[in-house]
This record gives sequence, C-alpha cells and structure tokens, in this order.
Amino acid sequence: MKYGILLMILIATLLMGKVFLFNSKSEPPSSQPQKVPPVTHEESPLSPPSKALNPAEAKAASVSLKKMTMILFEYTADEKKLEDLIRNLKSSGLEPFLVQDKNDYTGEMIIVRTKKPFPGTRYFHAQYFTDENKQTFAQHISFEFQPSPEAMNQAIQAVHEAFRNLDKPTNETRDFVQWNLDHGYVVWIKRLGPEDIQGNPFNSYSDDDVGSIRIAVELAPEGH
Repeated sequence: MKYGILLMILIATLLMGKVFLFNSKSEPPSSQPQKVPPVTHEESPLSPPSKALNPAEAKAASVSLKKMTMILFEYTADEKKLEDLIRNLKSSGLEPFLVQDKNDYTGEMIIVRTKKPFPGTRYFHAQYFTDENKQTFAQHISFEFQPSPEAMNQAIQAVHEAFRNLDKPTNETRDFVQWNLDHGYVVWIKRLGPEDIQGNPFNSYSDDDVGSIRIAVELAPEGH
C-alpha cells in the first residue's frame, strides 16, 4: 500500500511538472518594445575600404559637397527655372552644357551636365521636362561625391543642413537613405556598389569608383 501511494505521488509530481513546462512555454511574449539598433553608415567590412583623403583634399571636398547640395535644394524647392540653374552653374565656373531629347513616351527632356566640377565632386546631372504649358520643371538633379571612409556620413550631414527639418527617413540602410520632401520631391543618398557603376548610360567608371556617393533630388512618383 505504501509503495502504491508513493507511486501515485511520483506520477502526480511528473504530471504537474509537464503542466508547468507547457504553461511556461505558452506565455505570451513580453510587451516591452524591442530596441532596434541604429543603422550604421560605415563602410561594409566585406567591401574594399575607401582611401582616406589628405587634409587639403578633405577640406576642399567638404566645401564642394555643401555647395552642390545647396544647388540641389535651391533648384527643386523653389519655382526656379532652368535658366536660373544654368546662370548659377556658369557663374560658379562649372561650365554647364545642355543636351536635348524628345520622344513620344517622355516628351521633351533637357539634360544639363557640367565640364568643370568642384573639387571632390563630379557627374552633375539634371533632367528637365516640359509640361503642357511649355514650362520646364526639374525631374531629377544629382551629383556624385568622391569615396572616403567618412563620405556617407558627410553627405547625410550636408543634406540635413541644406534640407532642414527633415522627417525620419522613409528608407534607410547602410548604403542608402531617402526622405520625403514637402513639395512632391524626394532626396536620397546612395553609396555606389560594383553593380551600380557597370554599364551606366551617362557616367564613366572604374573599380576605384566603388564607394562613390550619389546625392539626388527627384520627383516622387506621385509628384508627376
């Protein structure tokens, strides 16, 4: 009889243990919000590191970056015309030139490029279209900033200084950031990878250009 009681107690203990284990596994997850680590914009450790600039190069490039970013802001934020952009680029010594294109799908498009970019920048590219009232408007304006370990963070800082009161980015990764602007445009920054510099229809690249930073303002799809 004694052994029977002990056996029943042992079985009951084992059953209670299983019930406790089941309940512990079935508890709902904690309601505490999960902390999302901030996105880093440092160069990927899997990519070849960019070459650091000497102090003179870094200073000149920083000044150029701010000037070009302000051009992107000024000629998309206000109702400034293509002629105003051309006048600004000429007075800045960038020697702009125009290429016109027209087809049945996109209508008339004017591309603006420059022959003499500021130090540390290149490949200024603006695309203007003509609306039904024969008025031109900027669809896309961009330029590129030379690669360096600090280039991405410097570009982000320059955009924040030019485009003040930016909301939280709508898209952000190590190599890309995009914000919505109030006037139907978006501004984005992209660190170019090997896949971005191959077969480009406008720009010439070599392997040394991996890590270049492109900063662009363009009409959002709903802005057309």
